[in-house]
Amino acid sequence: MSIDAAAGAALGGPQRRFARFAGALLVYLLLVILFGAWVRITGSGAGCGDHWPTCHGELVPRTPNQQTIIEYTHRLSSGALGLLSLLLPLWAWRAFPAGHAVRWCSVATLALVVMEAAIGAGLVLKQLVASNASQARAVAVALHLGNTLLLTASAALTLGYAHTTPREPRTRRLALGGAGWALALFLIALVLVATTGAVTALGDTLFPVRFGSAGSSGVPRDHFLVQLRVVHPVLACLVVCFAVGIARHFAVAAATRPWARAVGFGAAIQLVLGVLSILLGAPGWLQLGHLLMAQVLWISAVLLSWTWARSRPSLGHSPEFGPSALPWLS
Repeated sequence: MSIDAAAGAALGGPQRRFARFAGALLVYLLLVILFGAWVRITGSGAGCGDHWPTCHGELVPRTPNQQTIIEYTHRLSSGALGLLSLLLPLWAWRAFPAGHAVRWCSVATLALVVMEAAIGAGLVLKQLVASNASQARAVAVALHLGNTLLLTASAALTLGYAHTTPREPRTRRLALGGAGWALALFLIALVLVATTGAVTALGDTLFPVRFGSAGSSGVPRDHFLVQLRVVHPVLACLVVCFAVGIARHFAVAAATRPWARAVGFGAAIQLVLGVLSILLGAPGWLQLGHLLMAQVLWISAVLLSWTWARSRPSLGHSPEFGPSALPWLS
């Protein structure tokens, strides 16, 4: 992990250590998200029954099967995420002065982790897991993914602000203009395509399709999860075109060029993964790769918007944080 030399010189030891911790937390958060997807893919959501936070009414399951082990391990990893997220604002309040945006971003991260846990608990307690193919589960999965996007955005902004100088001048109100509205619409489009992708992934898990094989004959074509499959690819293609336009426009300025390129490359990779997912019948490993790249694309878009806002002349300062500070782009 590296930061701009000027920013590094301005940051004190506590701020640098906090920035490293925030970066590690973001990476761990992504791993927990992927683990949660693996719970769905393996049908292990009911591995602890309809008990929460206990597992089959026990703190530690004594005779676990494979699904119980997967679900219980996911709960442990999520619990560790909660503890780390609690440390985040406590550390931010000690390392950064009053009024610094990193404080409030870290609080938002903690709040969204709590919300994430609450949604996960609701899925278990309402038995919206395993083979449940109800509309309620589809709605809950979409809301779960929406909250996850807000969470990763908050964690990424915490990391971004941690790389800024501790004391900055107060900024004037930012007028969005055409570029700002384009970024706002792009972020909304990413949320929409991601939530439809979560519902599509649910359908792929419950009603797997193997093109060119007899395995596709057992799929209930009248089920809403099957009928909705066409929505996500169409939206994804439109959003990829949108992403290319965003990348071309914001790659012109030096301040936003790195994140703009990250958005462009991320969208291209997502398109390839999406096509492969359709052709191969959405195997689990490809669903995980698709989800990871969706998060990387989303984080890149969020930090592109943040960098653009900070680099506006009216703000009086330039961005000090770039893709090189993120492990997957360094």
